[in-house]
Amino acid sequence: MAGRDQPARGRRVRPAHLWGDLHGHSNLSDGTGTPEDYFAYARDVAGLDVAVLTDHDHWGMQHLDLHPALWERIGASVRAAHVPGSFVTLLGYEWTSWIHGHRHVLYFEDRGEVFSSLDEAYETPQALWSALRASGVPALTFAHHSAGGPIPTNWDIAPDPELEPLTEVVSVHGSSEALDSPGRIYSPVPGNFVRDALDRGYRFGFVGSGDSHDGHPGLAHLASPSGGLAAILSEEVTREGVLAALRARRTYATSGQRIILRAALGEARMGGTLAEPKAGEPTLLFVHAIGTAPLRAIHVVRSGTLAAELDCGGAWDYTGGFDLLDLKRGEYVYVRVVQEDRGLAWSSPIYVE
Repeated sequence: MAGRDQPARGRRVRPAHLWGDLHGHSNLSDGTGTPEDYFAYARDVAGLDVAVLTDHDHWGMQHLDLHPALWERIGASVRAAHVPGSFVTLLGYEWTSWIHGHRHVLYFEDRGEVFSSLDEAYETPQALWSALRASGVPALTFAHHSAGGPIPTNWDIAPDPELEPLTEVVSVHGSSEALDSPGRIYSPVPGNFVRDALDRGYRFGFVGSGDSHDGHPGLAHLASPSGGLAAILSEEVTREGVLAALRARRTYATSGQRIILRAALGEARMGGTLAEPKAGEPTLLFVHAIGTAPLRAIHVVRSGTLAAELDCGGAWDYTGGFDLLDLKRGEYVYVRVVQEDRGLAWSSPIYVE
């Protein structure tokens, strides 16, 4: 691989930018505050565009899978807070498997079932995905704290390409991105990072979310060493627009800070695919980052390797490019933004095919 730091070139399309926290808990499982408080805080204090409450299927004083009234209450709070065009709420819960890892399940209609990981019918990810597909309700799942922490993800099971196009790379537990990631998750399992899963040939985009348990969706990083946010590139502040963006991997992740990030490889945007270039032909990686603090560096990750480190010189706004040579089918490229205050952002990978 060869490259050079250089000025960016070319016109860039800038779709609407939505901030979301897709993962958090209330006092109905192992958090604090009511579901109603959760959405009010997300909307009125954190200023989020998208919020999801994902209490556990079986955790806390009473379990969602055994007490339907709790699930009905969550659904009522989701419906009451949802304002298309202004604030998107989604029905969700956490599928809490202590064998295969935790996943949050998001529904994009007002209805959906709790398929509990303790039920023999839904105790594997494949069974969960089959049940979601059979339900007829648009849904997605996201693996989280996948490298370690509370429980690592079983990456021997490939993510469903339709129902799990994204993975949560950072939360209050830290970063599951890679062994060389700043702010790494506690108790990581070697070889179980998100980048290791990419090296297996899996394809997914990146999101962050809080996994907050203290009633502070969207601002979990203010009370913890890390937090998490999902940046969703959608022109519509609607469930349909959010679903389309998530399915297309038009997302990136931050550790809670609202860092603005754009990246493109040739004509491919974050989460997209690029046709294999001709042999010897350079491909421009374009990066634009606006920090919430001075920017230390932008790391270019190419197919499992830290390929370059672009020095931002402490600027708050960086625009630049980098030539990647001899990209081959099956490779992937993404960038990691590092701020002086340790705030982080990750673009969704771009895949060469």
